[in-house]
Amino acid sequence: MEKHYVRKTGRYLLLGFLQLVLMGNLFAQREVAGIVTSEGIPLIGVNIVEKGTANGTVTDIDGKYNLTVDGDASVLIFTYTGYQAQEVEVGNQSTIDLVMAFDAANLEEVVVVGFGSKKKAHVTGAASSVEMTDVLANRPVTNSMEALQGTVPGLQITNNSGQPGPSGLGINIRGTTSINGGSPLILLDNVPVTVEDINPQDVASITVLKDAAATSIYGARAAFGVVLITTKSGGKNQPVKFNYSSTFSTSSPEDIPEKASTYDFVNALNDWGVDAFWTGQDIPSWVGYVEEYRNNPGAYPEGYAVQDGLRYPLADTDLIGAWLDDRGVTQIHNFNFSGGGASTTYRVSAGFSDEDGIIVTRNDSYRKYNLNASLTTELTDKLTATTNVLYRNSVQRDPLGSYSNAITFNAYTPATGNHVFDDGTEVPYFTPANIEHLKEAPKTLQDNIRLFGKLNYNLLPGLNLTGEYTFQKSNNDQITSDNQVLTVNPERFTLNAVDPVNTFYRRYNGKTVYNALNLYASYDLKLGDHSFGLLSGFNQENSDFNGFWVRKTNLINVDLPSISGASGTVTGDDSFGQWSVRGFFGRFNYNYKEKYFLEANGRYDGSSRFPDGNRFGFFPSFSAGWHIGREAILQNISFLSDLKLRASWGEIGNQDTPSLYPAVPGMPIQNASWLDESSGVPYVTLGIPSLVSSSFTWERVRTLNFGVDAVFFKGRLTTALDIFKRETIGMLIPGAELPAVLGASAPTQNAADLESKGWELGLSWNDRKGAFSYNIGVSLSDNRSFITKFDNPAGLLSQYFVGQELGSIWGYVSDGYYTEADFVEGTLNDDLMGGTLNDGIPTWEGRNQNPGDIKYVDQNGDGIINDGNNTLDDPGDRVIIGNNNRRYQYGIFGNFSFKNIDLAVLVNGVGKRDLYQNNNVRFPYTDEFKVVYISQLDYWTPDNRNAYFPRNYSLGGVNYGINRTTQTKYLLDGAYLRVKNITLGYTLPQQLLSRIGIDRLRVYVAGENVLDFNDYPDGINTELQNKSQGATYPYMRSFSAGVNLTF
Repeated sequence: MEKHYVRKTGRYLLLGFLQLVLMGNLFAQREVAGIVTSEGIPLIGVNIVEKGTANGTVTDIDGKYNLTVDGDASVLIFTYTGYQAQEVEVGNQSTIDLVMAFDAANLEEVVVVGFGSKKKAHVTGAASSVEMTDVLANRPVTNSMEALQGTVPGLQITNNSGQPGPSGLGINIRGTTSINGGSPLILLDNVPVTVEDINPQDVASITVLKDAAATSIYGARAAFGVVLITTKSGGKNQPVKFNYSSTFSTSSPEDIPEKASTYDFVNALNDWGVDAFWTGQDIPSWVGYVEEYRNNPGAYPEGYAVQDGLRYPLADTDLIGAWLDDRGVTQIHNFNFSGGGASTTYRVSAGFSDEDGIIVTRNDSYRKYNLNASLTTELTDKLTATTNVLYRNSVQRDPLGSYSNAITFNAYTPATGNHVFDDGTEVPYFTPANIEHLKEAPKTLQDNIRLFGKLNYNLLPGLNLTGEYTFQKSNNDQITSDNQVLTVNPERFTLNAVDPVNTFYRRYNGKTVYNALNLYASYDLKLGDHSFGLLSGFNQENSDFNGFWVRKTNLINVDLPSISGASGTVTGDDSFGQWSVRGFFGRFNYNYKEKYFLEANGRYDGSSRFPDGNRFGFFPSFSAGWHIGREAILQNISFLSDLKLRASWGEIGNQDTPSLYPAVPGMPIQNASWLDESSGVPYVTLGIPSLVSSSFTWERVRTLNFGVDAVFFKGRLTTALDIFKRETIGMLIPGAELPAVLGASAPTQNAADLESKGWELGLSWNDRKGAFSYNIGVSLSDNRSFITKFDNPAGLLSQYFVGQELGSIWGYVSDGYYTEADFVEGTLNDDLMGGTLNDGIPTWEGRNQNPGDIKYVDQNGDGIINDGNNTLDDPGDRVIIGNNNRRYQYGIFGNFSFKNIDLAVLVNGVGKRDLYQNNNVRFPYTDEFKVVYISQLDYWTPDNRNAYFPRNYSLGGVNYGINRTTQTKYLLDGAYLRVKNITLGYTLPQQLLSRIGIDRLRVYVAGENVLDFNDYPDGINTELQNKSQGATYPYMRSFSAGVNLTF
């Protein structure tokens, strides 16, 4: 009994003690409230965190906050982009109002640079950094670089196709660096990466390095500029946060040309003197049928007439409409969670995107899965480890029906369905829509994994040793088969021959294994007003690619295609490629009083692509900066907040060669397309042995750059201006031409030079008025490139020549049409042809002009229009009439928010560009197999003498073709303005969300490629580099809706 009493009393005492402790804690806690302002204006979204804890909040639309802290000893940390962070001790205060001070030029902002990071104020090279939250706005893009279009001065991004999947995104920094082409080096964790492997939602920021001072430390592969990608990570002492985002969008083509009707097409052929169409129809008879059908469609209920056993189509069809869906559909889902403790941070994300294109069936689709997992932990107080796993799996199906066929089949071509023969047999037409349903589309499967590990050891204060290793394995499978479906030619209405022996299955597999090792040490030292920084390191990269394909004919069962399921001829081949680079690099920084900055970089690089003895080169760079805005003489200028001057010079090597083994002589060997009848094995053919040089080496790219960074009006206006001159010395080209009897081309030599000049301007205005805040930015750039050395002694215009501006268009100056007044009276026949020109009227060499033909200016006054000798000394009557390079590229972007509503707008374009497109979308009847479009019906006839297009002729007849030669009349104005994106979002009130445990919920709608202002004809898009015959997958306009959720 006594023991029980004691135990019971003990329980009561313990409970009482715990209650006192808890009450003590409650009494110790303190509730703090206040308002945060700047210049009397409340600041929305200021982060307020209790130091050393994950306890925090943000200010509301009135700048107010409320937070319960542990006690009087607590310290609050206030942070807000563009303002100086402040710490305030709570003490016995229950109300803490704070006025935040502007952080001039965001001088404490840290930007990523080569093998490290710097304060923005310390950067002396040409670099631009973009926060993805400012430009992505949850746009329906699956490639991070697409979101940067128009936002970074000097960065040119073009999308060459609207097709789902990796569509050949063109990325260029500061124009042409080499006539051999090339693209920027894209890095993640200091190691090259394929952008497609990175989920845009995982990217925190992107830094673009433009001049040699900024890029030279990366060496062999950085001659065309560098793009540094920084991914998101967890935060220390951060409770786990979950984020989910979803986007659903629909898209439609914006630039499909409209075909002329069958009636207009047949009459056009008749106007052009075509007697018989290539499928056999007599044109005069056809004209009669279409006229009769137009007046009385009931006379030909089946939509065609028959003459001499030949079908004459009369009715229009919608072949494109049958081949294309009304809308393409894209859905994107992303999920991630992140957090961290006192010594460890982590973030894991998964992404899924499914793009279904505008073509019928799933043959036009791209599906992708992304996984990104990162972990950083402090193993000891000196040793930190970071690991990252990046994985992508994708499947792309390419449409079988060619877009070229879809827009170049005539308006009467059957769209779908079957041809019915006289005996009642039905056979499907060979049309794009039918083929998509009847055949299996080619399929590409990619599986990429990238493993990254990093150790950082703080050996001494300021001295860090770092080791990074990356392993990447990429697998590419391509599967193609042909089941030889019996079809009918939709224009000749005849059977297409099929043979089971010609059925086949083909499979390609390519594997790439990539390894990279970075070892470097950095040391930072501050002695009074002097700050020093040293970096020294080693880099080794190697890549090993192996691929093969095998093809076997005569499938036993076309529904189960495989190599083992075929019994015919087997063919195959392999491919391989290995390369490696090795470099030693170093950097020295000096900073005096945060005003004067000096930096020197150097890299000694070697590449396996060059011959022994020429593999290594040393590439230095130097830069300086003067923070003149911090000098006393400028301190009293009220509107000037900050001013910095920059200058740099540097040299970097370019290792991009025509092949991986240009120094190794070889002889091309391949299987012929015909078989040895006795063995059934393809013949083997040998090509001409290649000649190689043992003396070629790096192209050297030298850049001189001057820059100014300025901030005005207490940080509201920030500007950056760069002017540069870049020289590419020793570009790799074939050497002097060899005698033809040798039968081989000249070996590669460093025999050409190029010079580029340009400038870039970036402007940004930030402001806030009460609950309304906004940011408006402008980017503008221009550059031009000229050949300064090239071995072309004859001055041939068909080759590069000294003084040539890249992109120059040589052509004739149009001088209207020939008219009857240009001919000797009475010499023209009834068709206004065959006349004799009056004296002094120039004529095309070897041709007899007619009224309605283009008249060209006789530049040399010899009365004959021709190309001369096609040289600089004798170009005939051609002159430079334009340039197809993009000039004055610009972007205008704005972010606006009012209370819980946000709006983002992006506009981009080109201010000046000339284009000449000599293809079937531009000109009518470029050959007999091409269709005519409505936009081409304004052509010259005796009754339409003020037409836009000249007189046309039947294929090969009279002056066919010379009216389309490159000239001023049909030179297109390539300038354009595109409303690239508009996004409108709404964030639900926190008071409502907190009740259901949600931190943030935002919904939005967006439009991509909303409007386009240009002078292009339908079918030729502003973004596409070259439309060839005008038949490229169309550019897409899309509208989307989505949600962002944090909990």
